[in-house]
Amino acid sequence: MLKIFFSLWTISCSEWLNVFTNDAVWYHPNFPDGLQYNQLLDFCQMNQLVKPALFRQDGQIRVTISGNKTSSSNFYHVMVPYVYGQIQNGNNNSLFINSGYEYIQLVLNRKNQLHINMVVEFFNRASLPFAWLPNN
Repeated sequence: MLKIFFSLWTISCSEWLNVFTNDAVWYHPNFPDGLQYNQLLDFCQMNQLVKPALFRQDGQIRVTISGNKTSSSNFYHVMVPYVYGQIQNGNNNSLFINSGYEYIQLVLNRKNQLHINMVVEFFNRASLPFAWLPNN
């Protein structure tokens, strides 16, 4: 499920959307009010227009189980380090990089499958010149 989440630029948006619950929300610094489930398809399609881009897990996840193990209300808190990069403009002269953590709340459905119920993104930004001097 996390592999699909981080495949935002490499799979179809309809397939990417399947890992979310119908009441999922993604809190992103560019969207402080959160992106509701019905906005995530547009978010995916907008992001897939930006190429080249890379969004990937960048380290081990940290998992915490919450809820009663005998009930259907189990959910997991997951912190996942990530890195995102893109060529920032049409002149290919700037590399834009985000790195940080995705806090992801996972819930089990009735079929015992995990789905994303909430994402909160924390990141640092950097913009680097794309044309590095030789020997640097």
